[in-house]
Amino acid sequence: MASKQYSRKQKIIFFLAKLFGATLIRLIGYTCRYRMVGMDNLYRTGLNAKQIWAVWHGRMFLPLFHFRNRGVVSLVSKSWDGEVITHIAEKLGYVIRRGSSRDGGREGFNQLVQDVNNGSIVSIFPDGPTGPRHKLSNGVIDLSRLTGASILPMCWSADRVWTFKSWDGYIIPKPFSKGIIIFGDPVEIPRYLSEEQFEEHRQQLRSILCSLEREVDRLATFKTKR
Repeated sequence: MASKQYSRKQKIIFFLAKLFGATLIRLIGYTCRYRMVGMDNLYRTGLNAKQIWAVWHGRMFLPLFHFRNRGVVSLVSKSWDGEVITHIAEKLGYVIRRGSSRDGGREGFNQLVQDVNNGSIVSIFPDGPTGPRHKLSNGVIDLSRLTGASILPMCWSADRVWTFKSWDGYIIPKPFSKGIIIFGDPVEIPRYLSEEQFEEHRQQLRSILCSLEREVDRLATFKTKR
């Protein structure tokens, strides 16, 4: 990280995140009681099938904890917050590719294509890195189209969370909360699409992810009332 690029406050936050970020995620994650829903969707296309996991940017926390140390690959921007996320995620056993639509996106995307074709699971935050919230970018559709990988929509929620006033409405489960991680049905994208068909698939996936978020929020809330 080039120090001249960032303010003193950003450098302090980066330093603290580098030291304690991964540990804090583990501590909170270990105290949470959560269950998995829709895990059969992971295997519907076969154990060795190519997979792209799609989860909204604001809903990455609990999956980040649960799927640690499994070599999952993800694309992270070259921004300041991307630096923070990269150092935390790598300590949790993720493989990080760097780039965004503004800086090095094509290089990072090409690396993801190779990763998928080599059998790695790739996780995408399709409304990141700067939003707007729930606006699905083209990248996840292109990655699926070019590799033949299924897209598995994913989301999580819990009965008690902290919600940040950020563009993505980022949430973190409170210690000892009860949560759910849910996978939706696999989504298949044909390789060759007209512009109109591409947009139809993009809007369809966006609708699926939004519906999955509403469903897991409902399930998590319902669980606390039993």
